[in-house]
Amino acid sequence: MPRYVPLTTRSSVLAAVLKGALEAEGLDVRLVRDSFGTVYGLDTGRFATRILVAEDDLDSARRLLAEAEGTEA
Repeated sequence: MPRYVPLTTRSSVLAAVLKGALEAEGLDVRLVRDSFGTVYGLDTGRFATRILVAEDDLDSARRLLAEAEGTEA
């Protein structure tokens, strides 16, 4: 079983879009959201959705995220 490490945090909608884009590139991705934030509709800061990737995919995920955001990795 792979070890998952945090890549970034985003709003739940953007996190879902990024998850799909990363999975389309063959990366193993998980989303984790704080249950308190889910119940109360909080979606920023501490309550943003965490995007986790398999540790072996971290460098590729960072590169793809930078490309998607138009920045350098």
